[in-house]
Amino acid sequence: MSLKLFISGKSLSVGWIILYLAGIYLTGHLAAQPTGGTCTGLLAPGAGQWLAPTLLNRLLNALLVLVGGVLLLRINNRFSLIQKHTLLPFIFFLLFELVSPSLTLLGDGNVTAVVLLLLFTLLFHSYQSEKAQPAFLIMLTLALCTLFCTRTVYYIPLFLIGFAQMRYLSFKSLLGALVGLITPFWIGIGLDWIAPSQLTRLLPDFDLVIPQTIPYDNPQLWAVVLTALLGLFSGTTMLYTTFNEKRQIRAYNGFVNLSSVYAALLLILDYRNYTLYLPVLNAAVAMQAAIFFTNNGGRKPAVISFYLVLILYIALFTWNLLPA
Repeated sequence: MSLKLFISGKSLSVGWIILYLAGIYLTGHLAAQPTGGTCTGLLAPGAGQWLAPTLLNRLLNALLVLVGGVLLLRINNRFSLIQKHTLLPFIFFLLFELVSPSLTLLGDGNVTAVVLLLLFTLLFHSYQSEKAQPAFLIMLTLALCTLFCTRTVYYIPLFLIGFAQMRYLSFKSLLGALVGLITPFWIGIGLDWIAPSQLTRLLPDFDLVIPQTIPYDNPQLWAVVLTALLGLFSGTTMLYTTFNEKRQIRAYNGFVNLSSVYAALLLILDYRNYTLYLPVLNAAVAMQAAIFFTNNGGRKPAVISFYLVLILYIALFTWNLLPA
């Protein structure tokens, strides 16, 4: 069966949203209570502590995930990462999010993923720019996010590398980034909202202890492994398929690849809080996989691989619903 329906079917997006919401309902009623890392900020608790795990919580989180999927479509349509109209980024992102019960509740990971996708748009707009405003706004946003989740600071090096990929790394951009980064902390300390000693919480705090027993019987482990492997395969393929594209498109796709690897490394380094990084990995891999399957949709091996991926994720979702 061709992938044309998944790539360009106009009614498929509505059907996929309905399936996603149905999956959220089943997860809330049949799956075990989700567990995952929580995060606190310099001024307030993280998103995981804003609402009790009720229906309202799940609905707001579902809306946030849908916004993330739409942003992936918008990024592709605006910057031509795939250079084709396709629904696959949206479909893959919803699928990856649904297969993880811990991501069906409002949490810092999903909030961070949506914020980063907005910053991706700003970063891509800065390609070869000479203005300091994009760097200022990107770092200002990341600094503001640390007021609710300190681990957001870990993404600062990702965007500094992104500046170089976008040919945007200059004295002016670095100065703008520095001013944007320190402004929230300077204001917070000046108004006595933040104690200077609290800034030490922004230093890396990774738990590198390897668990004595790997939970092979946990479908969440296999969901993370499958997503990481799909990202590795799709990202490696992208290096070849985008080689002949113009430099600007290669820069965009290169940053998507970098984001996937970066989120995976954070997940490994801080595996006890994997839910804080998994949505970012899901978003990056959704775009990577969409690029591969859209560009190879007419080839039989790619079609078989696509349906195999769907079957594996559906199997993991079903596994989550089985009694422990």
